[in-house]
Amino acid sequence: MYPEFQYFLEAYCIQSLDTDEVWDVIEPFKHNENPEVQKSLLAELQNILNNRDLAAAGKMIQEYGFRQFSDEEIKAWLNHMIKQLEEEGEQ
Repeated sequence: MYPEFQYFLEAYCIQSLDTDEVWDVIEPFKHNENPEVQKSLLAELQNILNNRDLAAAGKMIQEYGFRQFSDEEIKAWLNHMIKQLEEEGEQ
């Protein structure tokens, strides 16, 4: 359903990260991935929020990112990642 988000979770949200560190995983993603992959992830994150698909996002975060977040935490994290991805595009 959201293949770039799944890839991001599998590749960057490894189990050994503390919960606080998960908020910073977008930085390595921005430095390691090409702009097209970044744009795809940004679009998927925006779609999740626009479609209010927090249940699907939460399930993916739990399955592929090994975390369990409340709906409010999911919204906050997705908005945080969107902001960081958009800032990269402006530089």
